[in-house]
Amino acid sequence: MATLTVEVEDNELNFLRDLLKRFPFVRVSEEIEEDSDEEVRANIREGIRQTDLVEEGSLQTRPAREFLKEL
Repeated sequence: MATLTVEVEDNELNFLRDLLKRFPFVRVSEEIEEDSDEEVRANIREGIRQTDLVEEGSLQTRPAREFLKEL
């Protein structure tokens, strides 16, 4: 049996899962990637560091509208 890894947008996951389950020769197993506790702590530390740089004027920010357009 072969294994195929597919990355899917979150909003399309249910559709693809339901579609694949209709094929009798496909077995669906899901692996959910989660950050480790240390990765979460490192991300928080980085966010605080960047906030401090913004307050010092060493790091530039951008308007919220510009950020939202990228989403």
